[in-house]
Parts: sequence; C-alpha cells; structure tokens
Amino acid sequence: MTGFWRSVFNGRPDPIITAAIATTEAPTAFAVDADSVPPEVFGLTSYASTTAPVARVSRREAAQVPAVKRSRDLIAGSLGTLPLVTVKPDLSVDRTSWLTQPERDIPRSVTMTRLVEDLLYEGVAWWKITSFAWDGYPANVVRLDPRSVDVLKDGRIHVTGDGHRGMADEWPTDAELIRFDSPNDALLVAGARAIRQCLILDAAAQRYAEGAPPLDYFTPADDGLELNTDEVTGILDNWNAARHARATGYVPAALKYNLGGWNPEQLQLAAQRDHAVLEIARVAGVDAEELSVSTTSRTYANVYDRRRQFLDFTLGGYRAAIEDRLSMGDVTPNGTTTRFDLDAFLRTDALSRWSAAKVGIEVGAITPEEVREGEGRPALDAPPETTTSPTEEPMPEPNPIEVTA
Repeated sequence: MTGFWRSVFNGRPDPIITAAIATTEAPTAFAVDADSVPPEVFGLTSYASTTAPVARVSRREAAQVPAVKRSRDLIAGSLGTLPLVTVKPDLSVDRTSWLTQPERDIPRSVTMTRLVEDLLYEGVAWWKITSFAWDGYPANVVRLDPRSVDVLKDGRIHVTGDGHRGMADEWPTDAELIRFDSPNDALLVAGARAIRQCLILDAAAQRYAEGAPPLDYFTPADDGLELNTDEVTGILDNWNAARHARATGYVPAALKYNLGGWNPEQLQLAAQRDHAVLEIARVAGVDAEELSVSTTSRTYANVYDRRRQFLDFTLGGYRAAIEDRLSMGDVTPNGTTTRFDLDAFLRTDALSRWSAAKVGIEVGAITPEEVREGEGRPALDAPPETTTSPTEEPMPEPNPIEVTA
C-alpha cells in the first residue's frame, strides 16, 4: 500500500512495484509455441519448412520483376484496350452506353486495364458508382483500390480514405458498389514464391556483376617467391597489354597460371533465372516464349491461332468475369448483355479478312455495309436511280387521237 500511495502523490511509478512487475513472467500473446503446438496441426512438416505457404508480395515488389511486368502488360493491356459493346435484346449494338467511358476524367482503356490488373494481382476489383442515370442505372464510376475495401462480418463494407482520390473514410451501400471477382487465384499470392525467387536471383546476379570472381588468376610457383603489391600490379598490367596485342601468352617460371572455372552464363545464373521466369509464366497463364524463355523447337506458328489460344485460355477467365458482372441486372437492364469486341484483336491480314467477308456476304451472315463499317470505312453512296438507258433517247409521248362524230 505504501508504494501505491507514493505513486498517487508524486505522480511517478513506484520503483519497487515496477521491479516486481518486471520480474513477473509475462503471458504468451499471439505467438505459436513450437513445443506445445506441433507444426502438423497447420499441415506443415516444420515451422522452418521451405515448402510452407509464403506471404503475398506487394505490387511494388512484383513490378521489379520483368517477367511479372510483361505478364501484366500482356493480360491487362490486351484485354483492357478492347472496346466494350452493349447488346440489346433485339441483338442490336448500343455504342452510346456509359461503358464507353466509365470514369468521368479517365479514358476507357485506362479504366479497363486497371480493372483487369486488379483481378490479376488481387483476385477482386471494385468500382464505386458516383452518379446514376435517369433510369436508375450507373452513369459514372470510380475505381477503388482493392486493398482499401474491407468487407466486415456483418456484411457492411468500409472504404478507407486512400481508396480513390479525394475520398474520406466512408461506408457505402451495396447499391453504390460494383464488385468483380476473378475465377483465378491472385498472382501476388499464388506466385509469391516464384516472384521472390526472381528477386533473390536478380540480387545475386547483381552482386556477381559488382564483384565477380576472376576468370583466371596467377599464384606463386611451388618454389616461387611472394611478390609485393607493386610487382603484382606490374605483372597484371603487362599481361593485360599483351593479351590486347596477341592471343598467345607466356607465364614466367615463378608464376602459376590458373583458370577460375567461371563463365559469364554461370555468373548471371542464367539457368536458374530462366526456371524462375518459367514458373511465373505458369502461374500467370502466359506462354513462356512471350517472356523470352524458349521451351519448344517450334519454328512457325500462325498468328491467328496464337492469338485465339491466348484469348481463350489466358484471357478467357477474366473476360467472362467482366462480361458477366456488367451484364447483371444492377448494372444493365434485363435482357441486355455486355461483351468485348474481339474483332480488332483477332484481325489478321487484309486478304484473309476480305475472303471471310466474301463468304459471309454470300451466305447472308453479313452485309457489305457491315463489312465496310468493320474496316472503318464510310458507306458507299448509292448510285442514282435511272428509268432509261443512258444510250437510248426517251420515247416521245403519243399524240392524242381526236374522235369526231
């Protein structure tokens, strides 16, 4: 009690009580005791296992890996730049939809590319509706940073202030948000180990580049004398000058010439880095050859077939997720669907396009006007209607016959 009253009157903690608290054993908080909880409980062989799941990487870390940057550009850049069209129930295309520019002051291609990037990196993307049209459907949206949106257990959604420009913390309603979910795992989580492996190998190659081991070196012969620094420097300078003059060299009897056994490919860890890039290509679903890693002896590939395969197997999941979400009843009217216009992406040479257009016109699947519209050309002026041949003179009208009684 004396210590308590002492602390009350002087406002400072009593040294005796402080020492007693310090000697008291502190309880374990938010830690796993390896002796009490074996790692098998969490499905691990050990807490130090190299095969255990690793934490996600940040976008800043991932952007430093060229393979990740290239994969992002291929997936998000290819799909995000394709035009969006709204198809009405009568199959007519509405090109005046708000999806031509979802964000008020940002081009559509930038908005859609960021949307695909969020799906690729985070597995989820968010839009916040900033204004509604007269019919109650969205008129403009703004992209939210997926890391700033928190869905609570009670279903409420909280957005922190850094979600988008100039916004304070708020609790938007479900009607104000559009959520996109990716059918694939987030690259920053599923590819965390491969991304970190690339960063480690790049750092190792950088260390070798800054202080690489010598490719060859001299040592004193068995009965040779140890040389001082000036003598060693002179020998190396003479050796380097002689190698620039001629390829053949001479090693004095007092020195022994040794090869380091290193080559530039080994110093740059080329094989290990190619394997790490190949792992990133597998996780991202991108052809490894697009990341400059040769895996086959393929010498020829049809451009159209490669684009079709990339569109179906790599972009297919993200494309379907966006099209299906934007076709739901809270975004577009019932019966109206949203889809990407793939003609520009799959367009090949002019001869192939026009040959296909000719067949389409013959079977009645497309009209010449639609062909010209797809080629970005104006419609042809209709020829003037004529009732007579340009080489024939018009027939004179017959004179009326007068009938007399």
